[in-house]
Amino acid sequence: MNLNEILENVKNSNFETIGEINDIEISGLSYDSRSIISGDLFFCFEGEKNDSHDFIYDVIEEGASALVVERRIDIDFPQVISSNSRKMMSEIAEIFYDFPSREIITVGVTGTNGKTTTVNILSAIAEAAGKKSETIGTLTGYLTTPEAPDLQRRIRDSIRNGASFLAMEVSSHALVQNRVSETAYDVAIFTNLSLDHLDYHGDMESYYRAKSMLFSPSHTKLAVINADNEFGKRLIQDVEIPKVTFSLSDVEIIEQSLIKTTFRWKGRTINLKLPGVFNLENALGAAVAADALGFSREVIVNGLESARGTPGRFELLEHSDGQPYVIIDFCHTPDGLEKILLSVKELLEGAMIHVVLGCGGDRETTKRAQMGMISETHATNVYLTSDNPRSEDQMEIINDILSGIHDTERIYINPDRGEAIHHAIKSANQDDVVLIAGKGCEPYQEIRGNLLPFLDSDVGREALKARG
Repeated sequence: MNLNEILENVKNSNFETIGEINDIEISGLSYDSRSIISGDLFFCFEGEKNDSHDFIYDVIEEGASALVVERRIDIDFPQVISSNSRKMMSEIAEIFYDFPSREIITVGVTGTNGKTTTVNILSAIAEAAGKKSETIGTLTGYLTTPEAPDLQRRIRDSIRNGASFLAMEVSSHALVQNRVSETAYDVAIFTNLSLDHLDYHGDMESYYRAKSMLFSPSHTKLAVINADNEFGKRLIQDVEIPKVTFSLSDVEIIEQSLIKTTFRWKGRTINLKLPGVFNLENALGAAVAADALGFSREVIVNGLESARGTPGRFELLEHSDGQPYVIIDFCHTPDGLEKILLSVKELLEGAMIHVVLGCGGDRETTKRAQMGMISETHATNVYLTSDNPRSEDQMEIINDILSGIHDTERIYINPDRGEAIHHAIKSANQDDVVLIAGKGCEPYQEIRGNLLPFLDSDVGREALKARG
């Protein structure tokens, strides 16, 4: 594609060009010097760890056709100078891939918790309607919402492969960093908002404003909002686009267990093979969105009933007589952890609850003490260990969690996550519950820059087998 033709279609970014660009052909888009391919247009911007302007000579040597930069580089090479390379990258990615979201039913899901499950339920509903569905989110790549060139390429590839429905997670980071540009969503769902990511956003107000960016006329036609959440209630008042809401008051819960939730919605009885009120909220958001998109009630019910659990989200390991119940969950925020623990207490009344807990390093720190307090309040025994400490000292993170706990007699501390899981499962009695919280289906631990193989479910099964 001709670079000059691309730039003629850029509308929302201010830029200037240096060098002759009329005859430059672009065969791809790149922002990572390690994956540059000859013919790529390369985007330079300052990231959290590196500034890609520092790798300009490397990408030129690898065959870059031109550069998009945020400051003029003293070199005889075609350059497009923009005050915001990320924003321009998003615009150009849409142009380069010919605005693929306009050709497919697209639903964006944002919120602190529940995005992955909601996306998967939406996909199940679409499949029940006979549509080929695609999902993008935490389980499909390193970033919850991919960088713009990767996102637009994936949507275009999905369409080429016959997909007619896309459900994707939209993170607050992606919205602030313009990764989704003006991707056209038919519906955007707000699940909830609670304490998280303040290491990036600074405060809850900024976090809320980042999330609310999705619910604008430039992004979506319709907002579907959780009216039971404090910030959802505020969003209902703030948005200027058409909106519908959902609430647990819209349903009648008939029966709950560790493996399913039976409820009535719109006069229909639904057997959802997912446990917990929090999953009922996710299912309700997906159902209301599908209803607004014109899916029949029969299809929605079939989709809800065909939806299966997501790895690492209230994942119940195989249970046998004489063993405790072991649940793996990604809950890594105070709100998420509390909802899981409350659901377990409701589903297994009287059971002792053992929670294995850590917090991620180089991330929001104020939530650590809160998660310690919540664990002490709702669990019988607490096992403090490491999550992904990244560059932080493991014991310093554990001590931050411990600062929210008053009764330390019920606390076991071991930074070795594997040993902590084994100890918790060995200590639990028959039909107790062991909740292994925080990492879900992540297949590694990140410690001092190293990714070490580690999967909570594998270790949990090993511990159950060792217990005998």
